[in-house]
Amino acid sequence: MKSIVIVDDEKDLCNLFTEVLQKNGYNVLGFLDPLQALIHIQDNPNQYCLLISDFRMNKLNGCELGMKVQELNNNIKVIIISACENIEGNFRNFEFLNKPISIPNLIAKVRSYVK
Repeated sequence: MKSIVIVDDEKDLCNLFTEVLQKNGYNVLGFLDPLQALIHIQDNPNQYCLLISDFRMNKLNGCELGMKVQELNNNIKVIIISACENIEGNFRNFEFLNKPISIPNLIAKVRSYVK
């Protein structure tokens, strides 16, 4: 089974999402730093099928990260979690979930992407 990458610079949220998805049977790797996540995915581009990322982060926002990840492997799906209502740009292949996100909603979205 391919794995999921979670990127959120809020440690508690990153840990929560990672733990919940692991308890639901998914292979998940969490990162607090988007650049570290990108480096890891560059080294393992075919290991992952889904990126779940916060939008607002230092160094690289979630959409920028998602675009870079899809340049490495366009089969990796991207879910952006954000409290922002208007995100500018052409991100039609990204799924957007608004904060606060419910855990059942997150699990349902992951199930729709990871078979």
